Amino acid sequence: MEALALWWQGISGIEQAFLCVAIPATVLLLLQTVLLLFGLAGGGGDATESDQPDLPGDSPDLDISLPYDPDVPEDFSLDAGTGLASDAPDGDMPAEHDVAGVRLFTVRGFVAFFAVGGWLGVAVLDAGVPAPLAVLLAFAGGAAALVAVAFLLKWSLKLQENGTLQLREAIAHTGTVYIPIPPARTGTGKVTLTLQSQFLELDAMTDNETALSTGAAVQVVGLFSGNILLVRPLSP
Repeated sequence: MEALALWWQGISGIEQAFLCVAIPATVLLLLQTVLLLFGLAGGGGDATESDQPDLPGDSPDLDISLPYDPDVPEDFSLDAGTGLASDAPDGDMPAEHDVAGVRLFTVRGFVAFFAVGGWLGVAVLDAGVPAPLAVLLAFAGGAAALVAVAFLLKWSLKLQENGTLQLREAIAHTGTVYIPIPPARTGTGKVTLTLQSQFLELDAMTDNETALSTGAAVQVVGLFSGNILLVRPLSP
């Protein structure tokens, strides 16, 4: 401890300031990363539309469904924006609105700003750069990190939105039960189907009064909670 105290007293005040910023920010950044890996970070303070509280009348579970019709062609789809049926062929559906513009000022962005800026300031001071220039370089590096985090968040949100749109494209497609599906929405199973030239294995539920066993042919009739398919058997 004495050696650490002597080292601390031997560095300049500006370097001490950089370290006081960089060390806590780095700890927070590592903590955010660990929590994110375990799925506990949530939005990390970066609120998105899905993080907003439900308004009166809003349903917590998105349930998009349509009446079963065995004559519905497999290229039938549900418009992602209006909820109305359309005859659009398979492919990437255009979203009614893009992901919101880049949001620079987020918790993760500020943590990255202070962590990168602090350590960059320490590094350039150790390289002999004058203090005023070191402050400018540290600020520039932190700003670059903040912008990079903003674009990464936007990119991740775009991926999430594209995934939801892809699932909506599955409506009216047919597939096969892979893991048995409990009856009357009492649990989830899995189905396999081909969507946009990809062979997928997806979670599924059914309103059918009896369970759907492995190998049963089914048709997707809707979505539940945005990421679970609602299916019906193709044969009684």
